[in-house]
Amino acid sequence: MAARGDPCDQAKAAASGPRTSRSLALKLDRRDRRILEELQRDDTITYRTLSERVALSPSACVLRVQQMEKAGIIRGYHAAIAITKVDPVVFMVAEIAMASHNPADLKQFDRLLREMPEVIEALRVNGPFDYLVRFMLPSLQDWQPFAHRLLDPANKVEKMVTHVVMEEVKPFAGYPIPL
Repeated sequence: MAARGDPCDQAKAAASGPRTSRSLALKLDRRDRRILEELQRDDTITYRTLSERVALSPSACVLRVQQMEKAGIIRGYHAAIAITKVDPVVFMVAEIAMASHNPADLKQFDRLLREMPEVIEALRVNGPFDYLVRFMLPSLQDWQPFAHRLLDPANKVEKMVTHVVMEEVKPFAGYPIPL
């Protein structure tokens, strides 16, 4: 959340440090879920405004947000960028089937995907392929060198089917939070 001069924002900034307890279990109530819903809608909201929207005092609101951050429920805050207004890009999706399902080989491929800046999302799935990977390239001319890096024999990829994204019909804007 961006600091907007709200004293509660300053308290949150002072209290935020390294997130250590990712396994802390929290039982979320209706207000916690409303907080999550509001933060997904606008992560620049001040604690004062957030607390008004969820009918809590600012200090109680700060505490709940901090607890959800420490528990790993809130993993971070991000700006939603219209990347095509920054630079021309091509989005593609690839279905990737692996030749080897050895756990060490899969972990190595996971690491490769995490390290490639072009890969913006990667999911290991079940079915006729093993991965569904979304990536972004500056142009179609960049596709072939990128594909060659993925298809290097050391990566043990059996097959890759790619699709050029023509239009993003419904971009990810947050999870539905049942109240």
